[in-house]
Amino acid sequence: MMAGKSSPEAMERMINNITKFIQVQQSVAQSLKSDYIAVGEEWDDKQYQNLGAVIDQAVAALSSNYATLSECTTRLQVLKRILEDYLSHQI
Repeated sequence: MMAGKSSPEAMERMINNITKFIQVQQSVAQSLKSDYIAVGEEWDDKQYQNLGAVIDQAVAALSSNYATLSECTTRLQVLKRILEDYLSHQI
């Protein structure tokens, strides 16, 4: 069955895509924090503090879906195993 062979691979791509997205979000959040610190080496007043609040908000937004996405990857891995088991019993 051709579709059966590609289905687990498609599910693996789903898992990999979500995992890559999580990694990109984490990288962006870290870069924002580092760049904020770099800006602070030359700028330290009330407006710099306002920038910090914006960066904190952006980092929180980037991080807010981490748990949900991680749960999705776990559930996809379980469902992929179920699909593989299902396909192994097909004639």
